[in-house]
Amino acid sequence: MEAATRAFHFLGSTGAIRAGYHTHDWAGCAIGPPACWSPTLSNAASLILESEFPMYVVWGPQLTFLYNAAFAALLDSRHPQALGQPLAEVLPDLWPGVKPLIERALGGHPTYGEDVPCPVYRDGRPATGWFTLAYSPLRDEKGFVRGVLCVTSETTQRVQLERRNALQLQVVDTLRRLHHPSDIIETACALIGKYLQLDNACYVEADEESGSFEVVHDWHRTAQVAPSMTGRLARLDDFGVSTLALLRTGAPLAVHDTEGDGRLPERGPRYAAAGVRAMLALPRVRRNELKAALVGYSNTPREWDEEAQRVAADIAERSWEALDRVRAEQALRDAVARQTTLLDMNEFRLELSDVLRRLDDPARIFAETGAMLGRFLQVSRVLYGDYDADKGLVTFHSNYTDGIVAELTGTFPTSLFGNGNYTALAHGTWVSSDLQRDTRTNGPDIWANYAALQVRSGVTVPITRNGALTACLLIQDNLPRVWSADIVRLIEDVAERSWSAVERVRAEEALRLADRRKDEFLAMLAHELRNPLAPISAAAQLLNMGTPDSARIERTSAIIARQVTHMTGLIDDLLDVSRVTRGLVVLARDEIDLRRVIADAVEQVRPLIEARHHQLTLRMPPEGDAAFVQGDYKRLVQVLANMLNNAAKYTPENGRLAIGLDLTRDQVLLSVADSGIGISADLLPTVFDLFSQAERTPDRAQGGLGLGLALVKSLVELHGGMVTVASAGRHQGSEFTLRLPRRQGGDSVEEAPPTTAAPAAGSHLNLMLVDDNVDAALTLGLLLESGGHTVTVVHDPRDALARAARQSFDGFLLDIGLPGMSGYELARRLRKAGAHEALLVAITGYGRQSDQGGADGAGFDHYFVKPVDPAGLFEVLAARARVGRTA
Repeated sequence: MEAATRAFHFLGSTGAIRAGYHTHDWAGCAIGPPACWSPTLSNAASLILESEFPMYVVWGPQLTFLYNAAFAALLDSRHPQALGQPLAEVLPDLWPGVKPLIERALGGHPTYGEDVPCPVYRDGRPATGWFTLAYSPLRDEKGFVRGVLCVTSETTQRVQLERRNALQLQVVDTLRRLHHPSDIIETACALIGKYLQLDNACYVEADEESGSFEVVHDWHRTAQVAPSMTGRLARLDDFGVSTLALLRTGAPLAVHDTEGDGRLPERGPRYAAAGVRAMLALPRVRRNELKAALVGYSNTPREWDEEAQRVAADIAERSWEALDRVRAEQALRDAVARQTTLLDMNEFRLELSDVLRRLDDPARIFAETGAMLGRFLQVSRVLYGDYDADKGLVTFHSNYTDGIVAELTGTFPTSLFGNGNYTALAHGTWVSSDLQRDTRTNGPDIWANYAALQVRSGVTVPITRNGALTACLLIQDNLPRVWSADIVRLIEDVAERSWSAVERVRAEEALRLADRRKDEFLAMLAHELRNPLAPISAAAQLLNMGTPDSARIERTSAIIARQVTHMTGLIDDLLDVSRVTRGLVVLARDEIDLRRVIADAVEQVRPLIEARHHQLTLRMPPEGDAAFVQGDYKRLVQVLANMLNNAAKYTPENGRLAIGLDLTRDQVLLSVADSGIGISADLLPTVFDLFSQAERTPDRAQGGLGLGLALVKSLVELHGGMVTVASAGRHQGSEFTLRLPRRQGGDSVEEAPPTTAAPAAGSHLNLMLVDDNVDAALTLGLLLESGGHTVTVVHDPRDALARAARQSFDGFLLDIGLPGMSGYELARRLRKAGAHEALLVAITGYGRQSDQGGADGAGFDHYFVKPVDPAGLFEVLAARARVGRTA
């Protein structure tokens, strides 16, 4: 019973199933069926079957072979027939090597073999593998050794790699010491022949023009294999047309058996008749012509595994290189020198990559890369220069010197070094081997400056971004020097990679700063949106405290209206910035008089200016001077109003504000100056960024989201202009200057858009309001009823359809985000159900232009974004009521 239980669990394991134990016929097996196995054997079998590591067990006098699923992969086609058979019969090719190890283990001594070569099968083909083998005795209950457990670990890849590396070192070392073509050819043939255990290896040189080839050298494993073919001339087509076509591709040609190989239809039998049954050809091809080949032969069929082909190809390639070296000594010396330089350059590039990877400061990047390059090139000076094309200035920094020449720092006019030389950088790297003789620099006004700085030769690499020269890397030497193309490419590479690293560091810092600003902005946004909720909540509670009188209602209503207006303004600012930054704003292109823009912007901000008791002064050009620009009137008023609002908010009470309008031939300059808190130097570069904001006081006196300047910058750039800021520092005030292209003319000036009169309530309409937000629906319904309309409030779109089928309505006010059915779909169904002439109004929190387009497609007549402007809504309803009366 106990044995049966063990057999049941043993055969039912996953490992046993994958190894085929449950389907194997154990009747003829020397150790019998698993149910009869001893506990030691069962435990050993269970051990190997439950392991993913290749293992096997041999048991009993016949050394019956048991193995797990992981070891089955090494048996290839011999699995599962090998299961339960004597090891010597299953693996006759393996048995001579492992027999001594197993016999020692059977004698009670654990054995260990490292990197043991063993014949294996890969995809049905024989191959050689290397394994580390550990043999352990298996003892029965009485302590007698009855079997052996073998744990295997394949080390084929490592052994092959080590052999390959050793051979490569041998090849390199051997060929490096050879200085004659015949020595190189003889060595190459011997290396390939011995390593691959060939019968014959030869080197042939081909002449495609004459259609012949010559056997330059012939190597034999033994003298009895065949007579030497060295010096033999033959026709190329002796290879066979198909074979030649394959060789001309440059890829190795591996033939396992010349008899029956489809790639040798013309010459296969001829090869076989000559005793060539397997062949490995390694061609050397240039410009699609066969130049030479290393060819190895075997008298018996054999498999050419990837490792053998890889090693042979490496030997051949290194042999070609060595032949090139010895056949053209002068070219060889140049090539070796150049190769050495390129290797050094590659090492330098790797070192540079490591340095750039760990540096996170632009100044250190410039300094360390300059020093590395200076030491590598052994030059007198390396430095970077920041180029200002508008001012014609170059600022040098990050000097490396060899200790002989002085550092060069500071800002200099480019004319000192030849304006033409800096202009030429727009077309690529500037190189001079001798500035004293170079016509670009040997003029008396220029060469004297270079001589004073001890610069006799140099390379200047431009660094351009967005098509403009922004900086340059300068390599200077105090002696004449020829700069090779490789050296110039290295300098260009260092310049580009260094600058890219600087940009990466700056971008990472900008991302960190932007992320921090985003967090600050979100916190501020929550604060700004939460602030209006407090008075709104308090006002609502006031209305619920007792019976409100008209005065209380009026005051609380005014509070709620003001705070809702404030919140709506915040949300509108957010949406406005989003639309502008995503390029969704389409500007009008009218001719605008900036005087009118100033007047309207001042009118908008005047309440804030007066509330803070600011003194505002205007400086305008004479009336006869036209100040016309092309653009969008509303947006330009918005830009100036934002600038004025910003100045007023950040200027303490009784401060001074000033607006200036100046004209040049091509530009209109509009400035807004204040005597406020000013802007610190570290904030100036980012003042127009989306999430950048000046320091706020704890009382949040300025309020707002700080989006105004980001919106100003975007809108001004959409008009083809630019906006800049200047400040002497904290508490020194600031000045924003807007530059726009000036237009001459003024015959057709776009007036400020007319102000729409306040809408009045119309006649009575029977309306249905559909909104799943109960409070929103209730308040809007009460508002509509206060305007004299009859309102039916419904919260579910299906109830709305049912009610509309029973009752006629003059209009429907529909929320878009309804449960189970969108407002768009409800509108379409209402139209189909008979409400062809009814007024359909969308009332929703979705304010994107695409949302409004969807409403138009659904048949809505009007689109309002929450919170709804009551005057606008009443005007729409009044207009529909007037149409009804006319009808």
